[in-house]
Amino acid sequence: MKLKLSIYFLCISCVCFAQQNEIDSLEQFLRIAKEDTVKVKALNAIGWELVKKDRYDTALICINVAKNLAHKLDFKKGESTSYSTMGLVYFWQGNYPEALKNQLAALKICESLGRKGAIANCLNNIGGIYKEQGNYPDALKNLFAALKLSEEIGDKDGMSDCYNNIGNIYNRQGNYSEALKYNSASLKIDMELGNKKGAASSYNNIGNIYGNQKNYPEALKNYLASLKIKEELGNKGGTASSNLNIGIILNLQKKYAESEKYLRTSERLSKEIGGKELLKEIYLNLAFADSARGNYKGAYQNQKLFMLYRDSIDNEETRKKTVQTQMTFDFEKKEAVAEAQHQSELSKQNAIAEEKNRKQTIVIWSVIIGLLLVIVFAGYVFRSLRITRKQKEVIEQQKDIVEKHKEIIEEKNKDITDSILYARRIQRSMLPTEKYIDKNIKRLGDSKKR
Repeated sequence: MKLKLSIYFLCISCVCFAQQNEIDSLEQFLRIAKEDTVKVKALNAIGWELVKKDRYDTALICINVAKNLAHKLDFKKGESTSYSTMGLVYFWQGNYPEALKNQLAALKICESLGRKGAIANCLNNIGGIYKEQGNYPDALKNLFAALKLSEEIGDKDGMSDCYNNIGNIYNRQGNYSEALKYNSASLKIDMELGNKKGAASSYNNIGNIYGNQKNYPEALKNYLASLKIKEELGNKGGTASSNLNIGIILNLQKKYAESEKYLRTSERLSKEIGGKELLKEIYLNLAFADSARGNYKGAYQNQKLFMLYRDSIDNEETRKKTVQTQMTFDFEKKEAVAEAQHQSELSKQNAIAEEKNRKQTIVIWSVIIGLLLVIVFAGYVFRSLRITRKQKEVIEQQKDIVEKHKEIIEEKNKDITDSILYARRIQRSMLPTEKYIDKNIKRLGDSKKR
């Protein structure tokens, strides 16, 4: 693990401090690092460091490698981070179809993982893309959804980003009071958190509001505050944007020479980072300044450059690709929902079938057990009948014996009775009769009298 962390920080150091050797550092890292989630995280971190230094092309190479490896490893979190970061790079380059495609891919993965913070971040980024294309209804829809999630999880950084984007849309719609409310809320959070990058963005957006209200002193005050922070952070893209905004205000104040200085600084930085959207606005304002000063040749050249960048960013084909990307995502999402519903229905049917089978099994076993009980009971009854039959037979036998004994006894009793009667008759025959006795007693009595 220590070796992995050492490689991780070594590569970041190489990227941050040795721009000329950044590709070699990446190649060396890819050769020695093991293909695991640590490598994905390291590559994503390196890519983000490159993004912060506006080295977009190299960042895309690095992040794309991270994305492919994450997909191979089925490391969803790392893959979603890669998609989201690439979406931001394409957005800053003005390639809105690719930006939207990557943000939607990140959103799909984050939704599958249930990561509310990451979902809110993707929705916020998608809202920003729609905002730049002038599709404000879809932009606000995504931004308010992102804001709700950020509030639910207490993500103040996320809330600040949403406030900023929502304020920018209200500003473009001319609803300046709402715009100032949301951008000021964003600035307040950024100041509380010490988020310099966010504060610079909020100052810039508040400057836009004042600029649209033609309050140029307040606009310049906020733009300069934003520029100072961005220069401190070394943010080329942000610095280019602030220089452009200052140049626009100075143009409106008819300070054309001073305006050109800021616009040229913005042009140089925008070319370094490949910021097509910024270059489009820069050339439009340079054409305006040249025309106001009577430099029609310069105005014509800058107007041509403006139209070139405008057409490369905002042509019909680009809009079609964006719409197609959104439609594809919506279709896939509906398909995913339909598939989920189908799977849910199948699960219910399987559950019903399993319950039916379970009940049938219970019935079958109940019948089997019932039959077994009947058989056992029948066996018990049969055994009882056999015992009863045997007992009856024994009783009958005993009864027969008793009857025989009774007959014998009765026969013996008869013999005894007959013997007694016979003896009695003999006895009676030998004894004098009562009449004889009475006669003799009477005779004896008469003798005594004499």
